Amino acid sequence: MIIQIENINKWYDRFQVLHDINLQIESGELMALLGPSGCGKTSLLRIIAGLEKPDSGTIRFQGQDMKGYDVRNRKVGFVFQHYALFRHMTVLDNVAFGLRMKPRKIRLSENTILEKARYLLEMVQLDKIGNRYPDELSGGQRQRVALARALAVEPKVLLLDEPFGALDAKVRRELRRWLAKLHEEIHLTSIFVTHDQEEAMEVCDRIVIMNKGIIEQIGSPAEIYNHPRNEFVYNFLGDSNSLSVGGKTVNFRPYEVSVSFETKKGYTEAVVLDVRPMGAVTRAILQPIGNDYTIEAHIPNMTLGLKTLNKGQKVYFRPILDFEI
Repeated sequence: MIIQIENINKWYDRFQVLHDINLQIESGELMALLGPSGCGKTSLLRIIAGLEKPDSGTIRFQGQDMKGYDVRNRKVGFVFQHYALFRHMTVLDNVAFGLRMKPRKIRLSENTILEKARYLLEMVQLDKIGNRYPDELSGGQRQRVALARALAVEPKVLLLDEPFGALDAKVRRELRRWLAKLHEEIHLTSIFVTHDQEEAMEVCDRIVIMNKGIIEQIGSPAEIYNHPRNEFVYNFLGDSNSLSVGGKTVNFRPYEVSVSFETKKGYTEAVVLDVRPMGAVTRAILQPIGNDYTIEAHIPNMTLGLKTLNKGQKVYFRPILDFEI
């Protein structure tokens, strides 16, 4: 299912949330709408779903104008942040609901419906609580049920608005990998809204960076990370440092900082303000002597002398750049 978004504008009272958005999602693609809160990504998703109407512009599914098609007729499955479950139904019945509501001529047998619902609950790691009710679940569990229910009806388009936001880090990582694997198997055209850069990078084929209702950049995870179009994209895609050197201002990532425990030519003296272990690296916050700004450095744990690094210690750093300063 190819989705074409043409010249979409949206206003809420006097505030314009979307400015002339043009975008094409290819058939079978998993695309992320990535940006800070209030950038318009959820408004765009709701317009695609048919839950909101644009003030101008067109949404096309496989070349067909969706104007006049409400959410029930767009054949989309969606999971939004606060997507409500049926409180009077068990978890299993919630997942099976859409399958049971299909016309009798195309409806699966009850045994097949239950088998499919149980399989989906197993995929989202809730297979042992199918007989519970939504009020007995945590917020994260309810969102996983909503995801399973959206997939149960085999939609032509899957729309997800921060579906893993309420989950703990371990389950979130597992479900991201599961979603990526599922996408590889069924090639369902999907749009994934998130403000989590790591999530978008890990899951999606292409990423749309949005800011203040406009599209800043579109590309694969590698393209936008290695070749950001502007400073907003660069800074939004991860932690960054800014430093004036050699008459110019340069931006660089924390892992692009070389730290020495001895003075070296071209290195700047700094004092260590904070030291935190972060898995394979140690994060150090450095303040150049005589300055009020700070530099974040991610130092590999195998670095000689790192074990003795402490707050208040003097070190020397230099950004690792593709050009000489």
